[in-house]
Amino acid sequence: MTTPSVAEVPAPAREPVAGAAEDNPFFTAGLLGAAREHLGDPSVTIAAITDASGDVIALAPIRPTSLGRLIPAMAVWVHPHGPLGTPLLDAGAIDAAAAGLIAAMDGGRPGRRILEFPYLPLAGPAADALRHQAEITGRPIAVLAAHRRAMLKRTGPAPTLFRQAISAKKRKELARQLRRLGELGTLTAEHVSDPERLAAALEDFFTLEASGWKGRRGTALTLREREKAFAKASVASGDATIHAIRLEGRAVAMLVSFKAGGSAVTWKIAYDEAYARFSPGVHIMLEASVALLADPAIDQIDSIAIPDHPMVDPIWPDRLEIGTLVIGPKGGGLRYEIGLALARLELSLRPIARRLVHTARQRAEALKARLRRSPSTGSLPC
Repeated sequence: MTTPSVAEVPAPAREPVAGAAEDNPFFTAGLLGAAREHLGDPSVTIAAITDASGDVIALAPIRPTSLGRLIPAMAVWVHPHGPLGTPLLDAGAIDAAAAGLIAAMDGGRPGRRILEFPYLPLAGPAADALRHQAEITGRPIAVLAAHRRAMLKRTGPAPTLFRQAISAKKRKELARQLRRLGELGTLTAEHVSDPERLAAALEDFFTLEASGWKGRRGTALTLREREKAFAKASVASGDATIHAIRLEGRAVAMLVSFKAGGSAVTWKIAYDEAYARFSPGVHIMLEASVALLADPAIDQIDSIAIPDHPMVDPIWPDRLEIGTLVIGPKGGGLRYEIGLALARLELSLRPIARRLVHTARQRAEALKARLRRSPSTGSLPC
């Protein structure tokens, strides 16, 4: 193996790790390049590890960070629009790949840096290889923010087999909703992956997403210049499909997905809230699931959803255990322990902060609603 390198380039020009032990659509050349151009900052670099023949055996975007917001560390870069941080490690040389990536992240301080691997599948070969390297070099290991999110694994050749895991009651209700929606007009499903049609389909998605709660909250992609540019570049350069359910030709639900190797992710979803009683979001997820599993190369689909998601959890039976793997310096040390303690404290406070923000937002929306309903007198209060 050659000396590990950190490439000062926008992104690899081609897919660098052909036989990755685990695939990551967000670390493919197209999506990683789009993220670095539109969402990254100058601190993000590409750690590319090569073997003696010059082939890349490991790759991940990395940048400096702080463990517990105080203790310096180096982390695999994961942005909010791509919550999957699996580094690409060559399955045929996974130990050398993991060792090389760790060495590249250590930089000029071999064995002395704190390393973070966020949003890492904790039961996968990449995590196992990283743990192994830490153990044989005397470095402590910790896991932060561990959780389980919905995923869908292939269970056989038929792409619809997963539906049998949905409760009979739920299947009956979904069938009824789809019939009722179909009574309103001609209902069609489409799955666009043709590059010549993707751009138009994405514009349709932007419009649909902005029409709902994300538009009202200001988080819709089309309302944020950098995120919109990232979405356009990713769909144009990645292995993307835009799925849609249309009523009389008008989209009532859409979903954007990406594929890489044997994996896929369901990236962004939007639906017309006027048809919420028919659960259009659930139906587009089901349609996309079948369409993705119709590709025999796909073995699993990651929802990249929050834990206990009310829409996808009831229809996808499998779960992905994910979290942040932290590799400490050799022998650990006080700074490492302080960083872990601070990080755990922050994680424990986040639910409280979310509840406070949620309550404040609800009160603000209720106040706006009351003001809209109240007649204006044109006079000031005494």
